[in-house]
Amino acid sequence: MNCGNTTACAELLLQILLIGLSNGAVIALNAIGVTLVYGAVRMLNFAYGDLFALTTVLVVVVVRALDLIPGMAALPLVGSLALVLVAAMAFGSAMNVAVERVAFRPFRGGSRLAPLIATVGLSFMLYEAALLWRTSDKSMPGAHHSVPGVPEVPRLGIYDLLPNIDLVRASGLNLQVMYSLKDLLVLVFAISLALAVGWFLRSSRAGRALRACAQDAEMARLCGIDHHGAIRLAFAIGGALSGAAAFIFTIYYTHPYTEYGVQSGLFAFTAALLGGIGRPRGAFFSGLLLGIFAAFSDFFLASQWTPVLLMLVLIGTLTLRPSGLLGETQHDDPTAPLSAASLNEQRVVRPRPWFVAALLLLIAAYPLIDVALGLHYQLVAIHLLLYVLLALGLNIVLGYAGLLDLGYAACFALGGYTVAMLTGGQLSAWLPTRLDFLLVLAISSLVAVIFGVINGALATRLRGDYLAIVTVAFGLIIPQTFVNLDRWTGGERGAAALPPPMVFGYRLSSVTESYLIAALVVALVVLASLRLSRSRIGRAWAALSADEVAAASCGVDVTRAKHLAFVIGSIIAGVAGALFASIFSYVDPNQFDFRISAMVLAMVVIGGAGSVPGAILGALLIGAIDQLVIPLAGAWLDGMRQTQGGIFELLDLRGLNSLYFGLALYLTILLRAKRQERPRWAAELGAALSKVVGQAPRRREDTNL
Repeated sequence: MNCGNTTACAELLLQILLIGLSNGAVIALNAIGVTLVYGAVRMLNFAYGDLFALTTVLVVVVVRALDLIPGMAALPLVGSLALVLVAAMAFGSAMNVAVERVAFRPFRGGSRLAPLIATVGLSFMLYEAALLWRTSDKSMPGAHHSVPGVPEVPRLGIYDLLPNIDLVRASGLNLQVMYSLKDLLVLVFAISLALAVGWFLRSSRAGRALRACAQDAEMARLCGIDHHGAIRLAFAIGGALSGAAAFIFTIYYTHPYTEYGVQSGLFAFTAALLGGIGRPRGAFFSGLLLGIFAAFSDFFLASQWTPVLLMLVLIGTLTLRPSGLLGETQHDDPTAPLSAASLNEQRVVRPRPWFVAALLLLIAAYPLIDVALGLHYQLVAIHLLLYVLLALGLNIVLGYAGLLDLGYAACFALGGYTVAMLTGGQLSAWLPTRLDFLLVLAISSLVAVIFGVINGALATRLRGDYLAIVTVAFGLIIPQTFVNLDRWTGGERGAAALPPPMVFGYRLSSVTESYLIAALVVALVVLASLRLSRSRIGRAWAALSADEVAAASCGVDVTRAKHLAFVIGSIIAGVAGALFASIFSYVDPNQFDFRISAMVLAMVVIGGAGSVPGAILGALLIGAIDQLVIPLAGAWLDGMRQTQGGIFELLDLRGLNSLYFGLALYLTILLRAKRQERPRWAAELGAALSKVVGQAPRRREDTNL
């Protein structure tokens, strides 16, 4: 910082501080909602951030429907804004209660992992709802020019309705600082809501019941408190605060975006954690503190690095002080392990050899089938094989070891960008000769191993919800870092025109050769996965997934088992990323976002966590829908739209990918939770199908999902 004098430096710091307070008001309100919900259910709600993003769209729609413009009379304007605020809070409250009803209540008393995955599915559906709502508005200019198959996304915006009177100038202070009435109103509004929530929790009967449930749910139930009612109340208040935060955000910035979903939810949880879970006052002040931190980061570093730094703050807080800076250890341990044992039928899976052999034979023979039938889908088939690799890698982490990794695409990105920098980026210009593909593959795997070791080290300190949060944070940090390092990675553009892989001097330039390389890697990983499931470490993973404490008491080296699971899973993802970059000759940060992690999670869960054939079939199913069914159906609809019009104008299958995957993920978890309620014929059919792929059906008393 280069200031002319001490006074100028002080004024600059004061200006940044004031900006941070305005930014932090939104984070603070969301943080109070997050801490109330998490304190009541002790489970993560990944849909919270996307609910906030969806409500910002509602605020824009209502403001524009009321035709609010600057210069209106004060009384009608204030009354209309109050109406918009009530609508936003009511909408947020109703939606959040609905999230509790469909994502938490069906799984209550069962697996802690099920509602977490269910909210991930709901977050994608809410994101898609916000996107569709924006796309349906044709009165605003699009965010990009028309591209076949890509919908126009309007730049939603409203007029600046809040007064911008400079209070510093109006008060006659001789300071080179600007603080408008608009900033003051936002801060006062946030403080007023926070005080109202605090009063409600302290003084009302329902508020005291909610605090009791947050402190000790079991003791509250014994004292006659309606625990389920308290949970609904927590979700209702949390949703209302999300609506209020969306109102402030939209009115203050005037141009909201739906991309703030998962990231805004994690920022709110960071503030809630810093303030101590279950402490609304601490969450509020921590939210303001994060806003100030973000403002200083934007000014002194760069705005694109601020999300990375905030995620690092979250990871550091969870690692060093999980109870928060102002929090105390709770009776309900939020770091209780999230067991994946209920996601599959049996921990040590023994598939039928003929079934696995048939799958591998079909994969190997596909190029001949493709040529014989004239399909020309080998590139699509390569995409499917890479999905299979990712599913097999996550199956080891989640299915074998029971460790949830919601940022798995980060290792995929590391492998792809390592290849890009070694073969086509500036780093490649420093190399004396072009590297053999096997060496590049080894280096990509090594980079992924480093990330796996970091994840494994954190897994030894964190468990349950907190480990899931850390993996999500890493999944957001890695792609954003590659975007920020644009000099080396190409930034938002990515890297293109990468040379094809070369093995021992032979250039693999044909599609069939690339397919066979990918198929060979898949076959090796399948065989290794089957061998691991029967090995000593496989049995250790099974014990770790079922009960970590019992496994440790029986002599299992829990630390080593966790490290090994993350390292092996990271290697497989890194190899998949390296193959992707080499075969398709490009990398793009959008190829490694949170959606990829959720897709791979859906593949493993749908196929049955812990099952190698299940992971393959789940990957082929989801991958075929993404790469084959949706493009073909979209092309058909494009033709019908041009020739028929009518209802076909409203259909856009290619724009609904997030909805498909979110719905598939949620329904899979829900159907598994209802397994005990199946009729006898359905149970017998499920048992027969399990025998085909080699899974022994589990007894009813062994399942809790």
